[in-house]
Amino acid sequence: MKTAKKFTFGLGFLLMISGLLSLPRPHDPDEAGRVQILKSALSIDSSYLLFLVEDFEGERPWDFYRVDSFLAVTQFAASVPKSEAFLQETTILKESGYPNLQNQTSFLLQSYVENPRLDHWEVRPKEPILMPLGMPIQGILWVYSEGHHINLSMGLSQKKSKDLYFDLGTLNFVGWRRLEFKINLPKENTRLIQSMSFPISFASFRLKSLTSQKKGEFHLYFDNLSFVIDKRTFIYPGSEVNDTWGNKR
Repeated sequence: MKTAKKFTFGLGFLLMISGLLSLPRPHDPDEAGRVQILKSALSIDSSYLLFLVEDFEGERPWDFYRVDSFLAVTQFAASVPKSEAFLQETTILKESGYPNLQNQTSFLLQSYVENPRLDHWEVRPKEPILMPLGMPIQGILWVYSEGHHINLSMGLSQKKSKDLYFDLGTLNFVGWRRLEFKINLPKENTRLIQSMSFPISFASFRLKSLTSQKKGEFHLYFDNLSFVIDKRTFIYPGSEVNDTWGNKR
C-alpha cells in the first residue's frame, strides 16, 4: 500500500512539473535588458544577423486573407511605441543595416468578434517576405493590445515544405509589449536551408479568438518585426543551432 501511494505521489509530481514546463514563457518586464542582450550577442558573434522583416511604414501592401467577420480593416497608423527599449532597438536596427529606418507608423488591424469560440483571422503581405540564407533562430515583434483574449501565431513558408507556424502567445495585456519568441525549425527545413537553395519566407500572421474573449470590435497594432538569423555553415545536415544567448533570463 505504501509503495502504491509513493508511486501515485511521484506520478502526480511529475505531471505537475511537466505541466509547468509546458506553460507559455512569462513576459519579461525588463524589455530594455532583453534589448541589451540582443545588442551584446550581435556585437560578440558576427555570425548573427538582425534582419528587419517589416517596419510597417506603409510601403508593403498587407491584407486579411481568411476572416470570420464582416469587419476586417488594415491600415498604417501614426502610433508607435514610446518606450526606451523600443528606441534602443531602433538604434540597433539602424546600426545593423537599416540607417533610414523612420518608425513613424505602425500596422493597425481592426476586426469584430462574433463567435469567440470559432472566430479566426489570417493577415498576409501581398507577397511572402524572403529572408536571407541562414537559420532564423529568434523573432521579435512589438504589439499593442487592449487586453484582448486573442492568440497570435506567425507563419513561415519554404519551398518543398508545408508551412510552419510559431506561437507568440495570447494578447491579454494592455499597451505596447515586445514579444520575443524562439524559432525551432524541424530538421527537414534545416536541411533545405543548408542546401543553399531553399531559404525561408515570412508568410502570415494568424489570430484566433479564445472562448474568454468578449464579443465586439477590437484593434491591434504591430511594429518592427525582425528575426535573428544565424549565418554559420553547419558541419553536417541537421546539426543544432547554438542559441544559448537567447535563453538567458
